[in-house]
Amino acid sequence: MEDPVSSTIEKIKLQEQDKEAKLKEKRELEATIATLNKAIREAAAHAEKSEQGRENLTQSTDSLRRQKMLEECRRDALSAQLNSLKNELKVLQAKSSTEISKVWQMRSLFCKEVHNAADACDVWTLLMKPGCAEPVSRNVQMKAEMPTGSENENRLQAAIERRVKSLTERDRLATEPDNGEEFLRSYVKPNGFLRILRPFSTEIKESEPIKFSTSQAAKRTMPSVFRNKNIDSMPWYQPYIVVTSVAVFLIYFCVLREENDVDQEFSKTLYERIKGLEKEQLLQSYKFNKEHGHSVIEIEKRLEEIKAEEAKLAV
Repeated sequence: MEDPVSSTIEKIKLQEQDKEAKLKEKRELEATIATLNKAIREAAAHAEKSEQGRENLTQSTDSLRRQKMLEECRRDALSAQLNSLKNELKVLQAKSSTEISKVWQMRSLFCKEVHNAADACDVWTLLMKPGCAEPVSRNVQMKAEMPTGSENENRLQAAIERRVKSLTERDRLATEPDNGEEFLRSYVKPNGFLRILRPFSTEIKESEPIKFSTSQAAKRTMPSVFRNKNIDSMPWYQPYIVVTSVAVFLIYFCVLREENDVDQEFSKTLYERIKGLEKEQLLQSYKFNKEHGHSVIEIEKRLEEIKAEEAKLAV
């Protein structure tokens, strides 16, 4: 009887072990399936995120491509505009060079005409301050008869006098720049006579700045502010009285005067004005020194003194 019972018990144990093994395998399988499902879900989410990122990248690349095309169009337009401006600049430079050459030609012609007119006019009349724009011409009359010796001497003497007068006037105008330099624009011929190039215009050029050093404003002198014009009217004892008064005031205010409540208010510290500020700062310092390993002996002494003072005030 014992053998069948023991065999039955063994069979039951084996069945239970088989059941436990199967349950264990089933649980492991379920755990593996759950892990796989989780990994699948994560992979799907990652795939969705990758797809969304790919779409965003595609949109950004499209927008950048469009922006690049716009920038290329703008660059082409600006380059075309720059080329047109360069061509216009070249045309303007050529035109300006031609106009400048024309101006110089006109100037040379004008100088020649002025020289011719100066040779045909009286030098003394041109040296005078011009009252009209037209030069006074010489009255030269051609005579059929040949001049005599006395007439030649008179003409020579008159020419010498005119030459001396013109040289004197030239020197006078050169030494007076404010009055005569504006009307003297000449040079000396090899024979010593003056040749007038052109009368000078005294008009002010508004487009050019006025130089201060050569203007009338630079010649004006302002009186000194620190100069005492009435120094003779001051009595001789005034400085002594002022010094004595100031010395007496300073001696009384700084040495002899006793302190009052206002002076005592000035001598108070911030801890005396704000109640509890010193204790709060000492507590903060105590906490900081404890955390960083510093000495707190003096802080503890001061805290004990503050506590004793507060206890006295409370009593």
